[in-house]
Amino acid sequence: MWNKLFRIESVALSSAVFLVAAVLMLPLAAKAQGTNQQASNDDSNVRPPVTNADLQIAKRAREILDSPAKWNRADNRECPAGAKTFSLYCALQVATTELSGKAEHRGAALQEARFVIDEIALNRNYNHRLMDYNNDPTTTFNDIQEVLRLTENLIALRLKAEASNGGVVSVKPPPPTASSGNSTPVTKTDIEIVKRARQILDAPAKWDRHDTQACPADETVFSLYCALVKARTEVSGASGAGDVVMQEARRIIDETAPNHEKYKARLTDFNNDLTVTFPDIQKLLQLVEERLTRRLAGAISK
Repeated sequence: MWNKLFRIESVALSSAVFLVAAVLMLPLAAKAQGTNQQASNDDSNVRPPVTNADLQIAKRAREILDSPAKWNRADNRECPAGAKTFSLYCALQVATTELSGKAEHRGAALQEARFVIDEIALNRNYNHRLMDYNNDPTTTFNDIQEVLRLTENLIALRLKAEASNGGVVSVKPPPPTASSGNSTPVTKTDIEIVKRARQILDAPAKWDRHDTQACPADETVFSLYCALVKARTEVSGASGAGDVVMQEARRIIDETAPNHEKYKARLTDFNNDLTVTFPDIQKLLQLVEERLTRRLAGAISK
């Protein structure tokens, strides 16, 4: 009998010890979960879905920073209420607060601006892209305006991609940096090639939307691919397809086209996609020119 009672008391004591230990561990587990959640929320390369509100945030940030006198080029990522001057980061945060009611460090508009800086400030290895680009002595007020304009354009393109894909679009990772192969130097010739391609494809009547990558010398209508090939031939005398202009065009298609994952030959398949319009082709070439121009300027200023 005494042995039986001893065993019962031992089991009860063990259970009590287990319960006490479990209770004590709960705060630690909750803290760990919160830390993991915080780390996830602070992923510097996260690319949230965009909404019309994000487009309005980018536009509002441009309004906030609409003159050099309003630009604070000594950013510390603190945005006090009542400020009269604004850094790039604070213009986006103030715009976000005005339109959404709260600041969002990893909001879609701010993230898209960071990815624009990844592209145009190649190899600068900023720790805080928005702050460090804003404070970079080589950055001008026009550069800040260009970042905001490109951010607005990219958000508009992503919104169109989502709308044409039933409101669902796969989220791409941020644009590749130098460490992931986007280190091909840009030259003035590359800028002239894309400018010439835009001239070749300057009217809907000149657009061939049934590309086969066969580009005869006497053709009068041009696919996206053939316009780039013809432009390169005229400007540089070469017709190779592996130049930096085409690489940039493919990268933008990967970022913005709703059907990009189905494409095998991106320039051809984007050109032939029934959801793609002539203004889409023009916008793509415009973005290629803008990005390459900024990359060239960044390389020269280093």
